[in-house]
Amino acid sequence: MSLVCFPFKVEKVEVVLKNIEIAARHDRVSAVLMVGHSVNATYMEIEAGVRKLQESARIPDDVPVHMMTQHRLGSKRAGKGDGMNTALLYFLHAHEHDAVFGPPLVSTPLERLHFYDADIESFDETWITKAEDAADMDYEVIRHYFPRSSTDAQITWQVTKTGFSMLWPLSVLPWVQQPLGGELCFTRRAVEMLVSDSRVMRQSDWGIDTLYTFVCAQHGMSMLEVYVPQGKMHALYGGLRDLFTMLVECFSALQSLQTTPIRADSLHRIAPADPVPPSVTTKIGYDVEASLELLRERWTPRQEALLSEHFPENVCSGLLSARSWPKYGFMTEDAWLSVYEVFLSRFDITDSDWKELLFKCWVARVLNYTMRHVMRGYEVAMQQLRTEISRVQHNAAVALIEERRSAERREDEQEERNAAAHGKPRAIVRRPSELSLFSDTTGVSL
Repeated sequence: MSLVCFPFKVEKVEVVLKNIEIAARHDRVSAVLMVGHSVNATYMEIEAGVRKLQESARIPDDVPVHMMTQHRLGSKRAGKGDGMNTALLYFLHAHEHDAVFGPPLVSTPLERLHFYDADIESFDETWITKAEDAADMDYEVIRHYFPRSSTDAQITWQVTKTGFSMLWPLSVLPWVQQPLGGELCFTRRAVEMLVSDSRVMRQSDWGIDTLYTFVCAQHGMSMLEVYVPQGKMHALYGGLRDLFTMLVECFSALQSLQTTPIRADSLHRIAPADPVPPSVTTKIGYDVEASLELLRERWTPRQEALLSEHFPENVCSGLLSARSWPKYGFMTEDAWLSVYEVFLSRFDITDSDWKELLFKCWVARVLNYTMRHVMRGYEVAMQQLRTEISRVQHNAAVALIEERRSAERREDEQEERNAAAHGKPRAIVRRPSELSLFSDTTGVSL
């Protein structure tokens, strides 16, 4: 028995109602849950639309559609995280009368929870079917991935995938195709694990996707990424300023995890992809012209001082000169990695100047990538993104492995000195490695 949840705020109501009908008519779905940010005009229109669908028998009588608003659960800004975490809790109690959630929605405990963005225009029954088929094979976390415009997903590529590759290069995290994707399916065991983790329940903002991905990997949840060839057709953003809050909250979530260890033994599989359709390869994911002005606005004397104190000279001079003319050539891949490390150590999400500097650096990086690579074609641009992430992962992995081996050599030398001092032969030491690509339980160090 599965529950499909559509979190929403302000959406195209006709698209949302179409998606509700598709989910409710799927033979694996027992109920549909709509979690609204608040009781706004969109909420009331969806509620009225659902009644009409039910009255016209376009939704089966035995598949309830429950409307609710998200609860205030976390300690961050009240946003997407509260909505998704509300759904996690509701899912666990949907079969019983609950003091918080009210009467039961279904008669027996639900087994799987699906999440889909409410505004997906290309949503159809195959999204649910592919996730259900994967769950049938005992995967605990099923993620959907799909072809994207070469200018789309620039927080995913420049922030999350870069950070995962830099900080946890030998874990499963760099291999996750779309770590910020909101299209997911969790088994009941995965949901129970997530709600028991205080870090997850505190993350009430855009950072929730980062936490779900990280915590599932840290707990060793088995994961399969299924491919949706038609892509996620939905309303795109205007200028990059529209992504300001998402950017700073996603980065802050990753920054909060940077000292957290993670083992490398998670089971992760990726279903093969299909050729990318022209509807995706020809799409521009943001308004380039509107974004050119962003490097010139909202400067403060303190931002200039922070640049001079903490950032490389080429980045400092490049950003400062962009105040009078939009410049972005200085924010190369290497320059972005250098400022990324500065932000990891010094970024403060409560500080407006640090947030604005992160945004400006990211805008310069996205514009640099767009003008240098996207203009040369879809495949060239996507290959550049993949190659850069691989380079970051490789360099970080090599450094991490060498650090571990150096520590082991120092330990070996100390053991040899101790054995010689006591006139005893040195014992063979078995060292299961937490850094290897696979769970290493057989390696013997002499």
